[in-house]
Amino acid sequence: MAPPPSGDAARPARTAVYLHVGAAKSGTTYLQQVLWHNRDLLRDHGVLFPGRDSASHVRAAFDLRRTFFHGASDPATRGAWRELVDEARGWPGTVVISQELFAPALVPDVERAMADLGFADVHVVFTARDLARQIPAHWQEDVKNRFTTSFTEFVTDLRRRDWHSFANAALFWGLQDPVGVLARWGAGLPPERVHVVTLPRPGAPQDLLWRRFCAAVGLVPEVCDLSGSFANPSLGLAETQYLLRINRALDERVGWPVYNDEVKHFLAQETLAARPAPTRLGLPSEHVPWATERAVETVEDLRAARYDVVGDLYDLIPTSPSVLPPGTDPDEPSWAELADVGTDAVAALLGRMAEKERDGAETPGSEVPFRDRFDLLRAGFGDLLRLTDRLVRDATPLAHRAARNVSERYPAVRQLRGAYRRLQGRTGRSDAETNTR
Repeated sequence: MAPPPSGDAARPARTAVYLHVGAAKSGTTYLQQVLWHNRDLLRDHGVLFPGRDSASHVRAAFDLRRTFFHGASDPATRGAWRELVDEARGWPGTVVISQELFAPALVPDVERAMADLGFADVHVVFTARDLARQIPAHWQEDVKNRFTTSFTEFVTDLRRRDWHSFANAALFWGLQDPVGVLARWGAGLPPERVHVVTLPRPGAPQDLLWRRFCAAVGLVPEVCDLSGSFANPSLGLAETQYLLRINRALDERVGWPVYNDEVKHFLAQETLAARPAPTRLGLPSEHVPWATERAVETVEDLRAARYDVVGDLYDLIPTSPSVLPPGTDPDEPSWAELADVGTDAVAALLGRMAEKERDGAETPGSEVPFRDRFDLLRAGFGDLLRLTDRLVRDATPLAHRAARNVSERYPAVRQLRGAYRRLQGRTGRSDAETNTR
């Protein structure tokens, strides 16, 4: 028999976990959908993209940070982070976890994540895009999530020295600043295990971002099928302004679950984002010098950190195609365009109402009048109470039921139980009197 291997050959390879933590609006949805739709192919090549469904990583990010959308909650997030970790723990190869909502995690949350993943070699990945594209994209995404801040106010807050004091700015930089995010998530990691992937400039090959991401996490690009449509289209200027006005009109009258389904997903992402030839959002020219200066500082800080960079850090410097034409104000859309958007939105919502009415009419029992349905529910509730009471009686411990049955069959036993209760009662009173003296 050959002697057992020694040294490095004797140690099994550790799991490698790549945490893709952001940034929002940097191609993350595209990458996540490619990974999800190709997860079976990836498993065959030793790569795990964990989760029970495509929202598992979203729930895990909320769970790790112990937060959710303002004014709402979701019990399904509890334990979601641990579920991903446990699935990763049992995988012998490479694991990829991807969700931009990890980016704002505070230091204690990051430390918890790293401790939970202590069984693996952890890498952190951040996809970054230039500010001239990122600022308008993030603002319209905020509007899709019920924000009511104008574009001018939004950019003004971003430029403040005390931006930490302003909710919109704190949210933006917490999600978008690669230097700040990686200072938290990359703390304690060797710089070669912190990967910055820059988004290609407009006009680059469609699969270039995917290839850069694969280079960062060690995947073979050709393994996955990119033929599906994985885009997350942004709203145009008029569409965003229309939705902004809807948000202001709704105020807090509609709860988050309804807003999420009917406004964000159906109206914004399915209807308004699909309108043809929208006026694209861009950064007004007066903000370009500041955005360029901030981008140069970011590039210098990332280079000084000696992280692994896939792409070109100069991709993060704003260029003119990302800038609005002179004289265009993001807060003053064409009112004719706004009216067209409103017409399409009303038509789509009326069609959705008609569809829901048809679905309701086809639901079994929908023909029963409401009062009759209520009476049926009340009768059913009474039956449920009686059933529950019987189950409780049947669940009485066996010893108690046996004692009751014996006492009912034998009078002497019943007398002894009565004497025992009386004795216990006197003893209890004596103890109480002693304690009050």
